[in-house]
Amino acid sequence: FLFIAHLGSQSLYEPLKIQKCYQDGTRSHTGMPGPNYWKNTCNYDIKVMLKPDRGNIRGSELISYSNNSPDTLKELVITILSDLYKKGNLNDFSIPQSLLNDGVKISKFRVNGNDSYLNSSKITREGTNMIVTLDELILPGTTSLVEIDWEFDYPGNLTIRNGNYGDSTFFIGYFYPKMAVYDDVDGWDKSNYTGYTEFYGEHSDYDVKISVPGDFKVWASGELQNVDEVLSEKYAIKWKEAQKSDKVYKLITADNYLDQDITQNNEWNTWHFKSTNIPDFAFGTSDKFLWDLINVVVDQGSGRKTTLNAAYRLDSKDYYKMAELGKKVLEDYSTRLPGIPYPYPEMTIFNGNSGMEFPMMCNNVSCEEWHETAGLAYHEMGHSYFPFFIGTNERKYAWMDEGWASLFPYFYSDTHSPQYDYLANRMGRYYNEAGSEREVPLMTQSDLLHIRGPYRQASYNKSFFAYFYLYTYLGEETFSKALQGYMNAWAEKHPVPFDFFYSFNTIAEMDLNWFWKNWFFDKNHSDLAISEMKNGELIVENRGKLILPVFIEVNYKDGSSYVLKKDISVWKDQQEKITIPIKDYKKVSSIVLGNDEILDVDKSNNTCLLYTSDAADDLLC
Repeated sequence: FLFIAHLGSQSLYEPLKIQKCYQDGTRSHTGMPGPNYWKNTCNYDIKVMLKPDRGNIRGSELISYSNNSPDTLKELVITILSDLYKKGNLNDFSIPQSLLNDGVKISKFRVNGNDSYLNSSKITREGTNMIVTLDELILPGTTSLVEIDWEFDYPGNLTIRNGNYGDSTFFIGYFYPKMAVYDDVDGWDKSNYTGYTEFYGEHSDYDVKISVPGDFKVWASGELQNVDEVLSEKYAIKWKEAQKSDKVYKLITADNYLDQDITQNNEWNTWHFKSTNIPDFAFGTSDKFLWDLINVVVDQGSGRKTTLNAAYRLDSKDYYKMAELGKKVLEDYSTRLPGIPYPYPEMTIFNGNSGMEFPMMCNNVSCEEWHETAGLAYHEMGHSYFPFFIGTNERKYAWMDEGWASLFPYFYSDTHSPQYDYLANRMGRYYNEAGSEREVPLMTQSDLLHIRGPYRQASYNKSFFAYFYLYTYLGEETFSKALQGYMNAWAEKHPVPFDFFYSFNTIAEMDLNWFWKNWFFDKNHSDLAISEMKNGELIVENRGKLILPVFIEVNYKDGSSYVLKKDISVWKDQQEKITIPIKDYKKVSSIVLGNDEILDVDKSNNTCLLYTSDAADDLLC
């Protein structure tokens, strides 16, 4: 890129750790990865057994961990996310003590064959992290083998993002001890999972074998490797037919879901899945789910397809259309916005009781209204791009993925539910916290926000509008070009906010720092107001200091009207007032500021009305 804009009229505050990344050459002020950028990688070989009657899962894993950094590692950090349910640990959901347990039990832990760590002072459990002080240092450019055996009991009726649904149905996420991310910004990620903030993971390869009772079926973050060993001959043939179908193929239906000949007639069946370059792994299982499949072309150039699975309950009426909906989501996202072909070979929408994303999977509740079903599918499937394909750190900056997953459905909501006003809904959510003392700038680290309102405002609501107004300002062509350039540059890497800001500056060939500073760094809210009308000049004041478009409707006494529009750049010099001439101002009957697309927490100051005669001063603002 020839154009670099990072130190324009308003430079952005860069924390010391970010400055060091530029000095080390791992990142660059173009927003692109630097010449010395690196990331560590893992390979997981996992075997688990789920006992549904007890809610118990037991597993063993072999992790091949490659240290691609220039650093010598003196310790390992393992994230044990199910320790959210451990007594004494901090959680954002105020889980009743009666539902908590002793967390994940580790019965074996080895590093490169050394088994002296377990039950020693070398291992410290802190929150959802296990920190291991190493006997032998891990040198740059080397690979180490970590072996772990573990066990966990899922509490009944406690289903935060995943869990035991109490009806022979489980969605199992966050279930295995996992290598924390070691990156160029923070070194080891030692932030704790407390419930609100979610993902940060290394892109890894997974080889996972899942043993369940014989009549259970399994859907997972990967491609099934052994269909002939888990499905009966009859249904294995059907499954293979379904892999070629571009129409909805109903493999398990309301008529046959209780048949005893669907799976292999064994006490236990082991389902084998493989996947590459994903930052986490999850699976869902049930002995009574229906199963639809359809194949979707996601890359028009190569013809590459993704298999879309809908796995759902008999009484979930909206899910009978889920396969067709999922197909449309994959097509929209692959060809329009974001316009990057869906990156994975599988996608499963699993009918749990949540709204939660995992690589190649969604754990979605059934909804009464179709706009809720469609919106949830678009949102959770949008996470396939952020934070999975683009490995953002949701622990620190949840808006880097939740904002996008909230924006993308906006462009498609009218297709599925034209009567539902998606934008008005987002505005209502924003107004709940806008201008309050506890509303924080977007650049506040997400893991510091343990109150739902401020966390949701920063992660979902205000970030949605930041992206939305950026889109309306840049226009679809430039916005899409910048977004795709940023995504392609950081695919399967770990961008931070400055990489996003500077890559947009570079690709759009604009100095947008005035926008980034105002929307992401400053504390502000939405309130434009008409302060006065004087000698034919309208004074519009930005009382909330948030940069917004200006829309003015001027109405005349003869019934005519016209509209004045100013894009967000009218505030780029950070002034608090602008002056707008009004033509034929003595004939004006009223002036109205704002429209249905522009946030405004106080609309009582948005109107001027004629109240006596033809004099200009008779406009009361």
